[in-house]
Amino acid sequence: ISLCRFILFKRKYVAFFLGQMHAAADFFELGLSFPIGGNGRLVNIIVGVFIDGLIAFYYARKRRSDENRWTEIGNGVLSLLEVWAKEGSDWNFSNKLFLLQAECFFLRGDERAALQKYNASIKSAQDHRFIHEEGLAHERLASFHDHYGRRSEALTCFNAAKRCYEHWGAQAVVQRVERTIAKLQR
Repeated sequence: ISLCRFILFKRKYVAFFLGQMHAAADFFELGLSFPIGGNGRLVNIIVGVFIDGLIAFYYARKRRSDENRWTEIGNGVLSLLEVWAKEGSDWNFSNKLFLLQAECFFLRGDERAALQKYNASIKSAQDHRFIHEEGLAHERLASFHDHYGRRSEALTCFNAAKRCYEHWGAQAVVQRVERTIAKLQR
C-alpha cells in the first residue's frame, strides 16, 4: 500500500506542476483507495496533502457542478494544515497554509484577503528558501490576477514564477509557464 501511495503521489505531483490538472485530480481520486498510514515518508504525506488542497480549490472554482465536494476537500486540507502549522513547524507549513488560505479566499470572492495571503505565502516561501513553492505562489497569484482581468499584474507574477522554476531546475515547468505567458501577451 505504501508503494502504491508513493507512486500515485509522485504522478499527482508531476501532473500538478505540469499543469495537467485533470490528471492530477484523477491521481487524487485513485489515492483515496490508499489511506494515509504511518508507513509512508512524512514529507510525501505533507506535500501530497498540500497538493490535494490546491487541486480541490482549483476544481471548486472550475467545476461548479461539484463545487461543494471540492470545497469540502479543500477546507479539510486547510484545517489539517492549520493544525500542522500550529503544532508542528511554522518554517515548513506557513507558506503552504497561506497559499491554501489564499485559494480559499479566491474561491469565496474575497479579493483583498486572497491578495494578502498570496503575498504572505510568497514572502514565507522566500524567507524559508522553498523556491519551488515561491514559484507556485507567484503562479497562483498570477492566475488570480488574470481571473480579475489584471493582465499586467498576471504577467509580472508569471514571470516571477518562471524565474523561481528556472532556479529550481524544472525546465518542463518553465516551458509550461512560458506558454502561458505567450498566451497572455497576445
